[in-house]
Amino acid sequence: MTRGMLYAALISAAAIVGCGEAEDSAVTALRQKLELSTAPNDATSVSEIRKTLMEADAAAEIDVVLRGRIWAGELPPWEDGKAAFVLTDATGHDGDDDHDPHACPFCSRDIDDYIAAIRFHNDDGTVAAIDSRELFDVKEKQMVMIKGRGSMNGERLKVDATNIFIAR
Repeated sequence: MTRGMLYAALISAAAIVGCGEAEDSAVTALRQKLELSTAPNDATSVSEIRKTLMEADAAAEIDVVLRGRIWAGELPPWEDGKAAFVLTDATGHDGDDDHDPHACPFCSRDIDDYIAAIRFHNDDGTVAAIDSRELFDVKEKQMVMIKGRGSMNGERLKVDATNIFIAR
């Protein structure tokens, strides 16, 4: 290998490594912008938010704080390659954290009362093209709190999230 070829190979390798670092720093920057270090107060259940939004004189969207699990029952909760997932409300009948509306014979009848579609956006308004699992290092059934703007998308609560708190 000639000296010129060696320099070209080293420059190419540096460029490739540099691209990976830029991508990692973009993920880190977005995570730092969105992730909260302390849990927000005053979480409201998905069903209460839905009721508020479905009232005749309701605003099209409202500020919301949700507490729930990344969970969609028998279906995967993730939107692959996107900063988006399904959240199942964690407010149990008696306020317990272990309640699963998907398995409850009463709640599962109207499961839309307990689930929300969560999406995190870039500054340009598009859903961030980074998988939630990579962006936040989260897994199925992990407890989270979400702050954002809630609106109805048909029968489903949709939240354009501005922040996430992850229970670790």
